[in-house]
Amino acid sequence: MAIVPSESTLTAEDSAVSLPRYAQIIQSPECAFMGVQCDDDTDYECRDIWMKHYRDNIQHYLAEAQQELEDEIGYFLMPRWVIGAQTDGIPERQIDAQPYAFPVLARWGHVIEAGVRATASIAAGSVVDHSADPAVVGPIATTVTDTSEVKVYHPGTTVEIHPSAIAIAGGFVTITIPRCRMVLASLADNPSGGLDYTDVTNFEATVDVTREYCDSSTNAVLVWPHSCTSLATCSCTCGDYTQTGCIYVKDPVIGELDVLPATYSGGSWSSTTQVCCTSNPVMVRLNYRAGVTTLTRQQEDAIVRLAHAKMPEEPCGCEIAQRLWARDREIPKALTRERANCPFGMSDGAWVAWRFAQTLKLVEGMTF
Repeated sequence: MAIVPSESTLTAEDSAVSLPRYAQIIQSPECAFMGVQCDDDTDYECRDIWMKHYRDNIQHYLAEAQQELEDEIGYFLMPRWVIGAQTDGIPERQIDAQPYAFPVLARWGHVIEAGVRATASIAAGSVVDHSADPAVVGPIATTVTDTSEVKVYHPGTTVEIHPSAIAIAGGFVTITIPRCRMVLASLADNPSGGLDYTDVTNFEATVDVTREYCDSSTNAVLVWPHSCTSLATCSCTCGDYTQTGCIYVKDPVIGELDVLPATYSGGSWSSTTQVCCTSNPVMVRLNYRAGVTTLTRQQEDAIVRLAHAKMPEEPCGCEIAQRLWARDREIPKALTRERANCPFGMSDGAWVAWRFAQTLKLVEGMTF
C-alpha cells in the first residue's frame, strides 16, 4: 500500500495513546518523530526523521485499534462525550438514545458525569516563551481550578497540543510544553531532513488555551410518542412530546443510571410532575461523559499492538520501530482453532490485544 501525504497540515488526535507517547514507546526521540532535527538527541541510537504521512498513518491505526477495543470491552479508553441526539460531527457510537427503563444502562460504562461538553476561552493567542525547553505559556489569570479542564490547541484550530505539565496556583495557570510538540501548522508536512530545532520561527509563537468542562444543566430528555397537553389529554399528532430529566449515576462502572422528570434552575435540579398522558416515556436520550481517565500499561499495550497488527506497511524510522511492527504482524505457522477465529485477526499483536480485551471487559456477555 502506498502511503500518500495528507492534504491537511494537521490531524486532530483521536487516540488515548498520543503521538508523543507513541514515540516514547518505540524509543524514538520525540523531536525526530515530530519531524524536527535536534542535535541534542544524542541519547538515542536512532534519530531518523519521521515524515508527516507516516505520523498520520500511525495516528489513524492507533485510533482505529482503540475503537475496536472499546467496542469489545464496553467502555472508552479515554473520556468522551456521549449525547442523546444525532448531531453533525458526532459519530453514531457516541449517541445514546434507547428505550426508557428504570434504571437504565448507559450504552457505555465508566460514566464520569451527566451533562454535555462546554467550552470557554481562557486565553486565545497566548504567547509561548521559547527561551527554554520545555517552553512556557503563562502565567494566565483564570478562575479554573481543575487542571484536567485546561486544553491547549494550535491557534485557530481544534488540534490539541499535549503539555508536559499544567499547574494552577493563586488564580493563574502555567503550562509547559516541549518545543517539538508545537511545530507550526503550516510546516507540519516537514522536509525529509527535518525542521531546524534551533530556529524558533518553526514553532508556534502563540497557542489557544481553552477550558473544557461539563455543563450539567442538560442531562437527559424523556420522550413520549405523541404530543401531550395535560396528564389526561393527548394530542394525537405525528410529533413527540419531550420533557427534561435528571440523571443519577447509581453505578458508574457498569453505567447504571436513574432518570427522572426534573427541571434545572439556579444551578441545581429539582423533580417535576410528569405531565404526559401516558404513564411512562418510551425513550430516553442520555447526555454524559464516560471513559477511563488514566490509561493502564495493559490498555496502552493493547492499543499499540493492535494498531501495529492493522498497519499494512512497516513504519518509518529505525530498526526498533520496525522490529515492534514485525513482532505484532507475525502469524504463527500453527494456529489453534480459537486463534484462527480471533475477531481481531490472527497475528500476534491482534491475538494479544484480543486476550487483553477479554480481561478488560466490564462483565462477560454484557452488551452496551
